[in-house]
Amino acid sequence: MASRPEDELIGDEDEYEEDYEEEYEDELEEVEELELAAEAAAGQAAAAADPQDDEEVTEGDEDDDEGSTEEEEESEDDNEVAQDWTGLRLIPEANQLLDILAQLKQDGRKQLTLLLLGKSGSGKSSTLNSLLGEKAAAVSAFKLQPDTESSTTYLRQVSLGDAELDGFRLKIIDTCGLEDPEAGDTVNYTALQRISEDIKGVPIDAVLYVDRLDLYRVEPLDKRIMQSISETFGRRIWQKTLLVLSHGNLPLPPPGTTFETFSERRISLLRKAVRGAFFKPALPAVIVENSEACKVDSDRCRILPDGSRWVVDLWGAAGDMALGSKPYSWRKGMGRKGGSSLKWLIPVVAYGQYLAWKTLLQPRLQKEEDKQAEADAAAWAAKAQERRRLGIGPPLQPTPENAWRLEQMYDDD
Repeated sequence: MASRPEDELIGDEDEYEEDYEEEYEDELEEVEELELAAEAAAGQAAAAADPQDDEEVTEGDEDDDEGSTEEEEESEDDNEVAQDWTGLRLIPEANQLLDILAQLKQDGRKQLTLLLLGKSGSGKSSTLNSLLGEKAAAVSAFKLQPDTESSTTYLRQVSLGDAELDGFRLKIIDTCGLEDPEAGDTVNYTALQRISEDIKGVPIDAVLYVDRLDLYRVEPLDKRIMQSISETFGRRIWQKTLLVLSHGNLPLPPPGTTFETFSERRISLLRKAVRGAFFKPALPAVIVENSEACKVDSDRCRILPDGSRWVVDLWGAAGDMALGSKPYSWRKGMGRKGGSSLKWLIPVVAYGQYLAWKTLLQPRLQKEEDKQAEADAAAWAAKAQERRRLGIGPPLQPTPENAWRLEQMYDDD
């Protein structure tokens, strides 16, 4: 895959997180497989209990419930009509792009599918146009009304007279903004549900979550959108996600920072908003500049202020994501409310708390109580000795019951 000059900026944070991510993904896959097996067993039991319903269940209904198989998905993709990718010839970085597509085809892939997610105005459509090398999607700087469509699919096919690459397809799914422009700073949950239905059964090779680089913090709305994505599509979608930061032309970064340090800080904030204590996806990041004001080098390749060719970096990151693991495919039941995927930890945590109480806390408290009882006994013995010396009666030590009543009286006061 093509090398990227700012690997330190857009790569994984460290090898430990990569290992942790792989282990978590494997465990999550096992849990989902068990859930699917349980659902299938429940369905078989219900069918055995009511044979009439079993006869009425058709193959199409089963596909609707469980999702399309990979063979059916490939067949559907082949049946879709693709336009010739004319913009490919206009991309200055076309040679590096063709090398990436060649690696994908050598891996046995016939198509690369990308999904764009993000708020309105973040640069999704502009990034799509940059990827295609043509103005395929309309771009608006201001969001005056909600989108009429939840998603729009752009399907292109390589046609360069190259026997090795001709026929390879690029499928980009552009989506509407995930905030609700009519209700203010709220998440557009309806749009998320429609997008999930639109991509049902579609194998997604890479998700491009687009946000702006030239912002100083992650707003509460951004965090709610990220949480809603996890709840709608399942947290596994972040395992196939690239962070794409638009408006990357920062000729004058904030005082006290450089382009590199500011970019690292912005990327770190976005990663932190997605990750959790037991969930650390890699989330590689790429900075882009889609405007015509973007600088170019001697080969007319678009570059960032640090001199890196961001188009090559973006395609390289997308190709690496596609080759790194199997595609993400949404199906009903993958979305979970926050924390529901970790409900199995509740009894484990409860048992751990019980063990901590029995083995650590209770012995320590008992030891403290024994020490206090010894100290009290010594104090009463000293009082009795002193009273005998003075020739008066022994002290009246209260019984445990009376002592408890006295404590309650003092506490009430």
